[in-house]
Amino acid sequence: MVEECGPWLASLPDASWELYPPQRRAAAALDWDPVHGDRVQQLCFTAEGLDADGIVELLDSCLLTDEELASGEEGWKHLPDAFDDMLDPVA
Repeated sequence: MVEECGPWLASLPDASWELYPPQRRAAAALDWDPVHGDRVQQLCFTAEGLDADGIVELLDSCLLTDEELASGEEGWKHLPDAFDDMLDPVA
């Protein structure tokens, strides 16, 4: 199951925040990052016999190396996109 909880509040004008329940605003404030605001992704896996170590190893293999991370946003533009082959090109 995949769920979403609406837009990141950090992506909205401040005046729009009042449109969201106080609980949503409080949850965003708890983990607010000075640069990224409430922009996060959370994954949850549940299953009998789940290979938790295997999942962690696979997810860790997706992380940037220290060198890639240090290259910053400009350097990241030159990294290969693993999803290119799965997406239809935009005409």
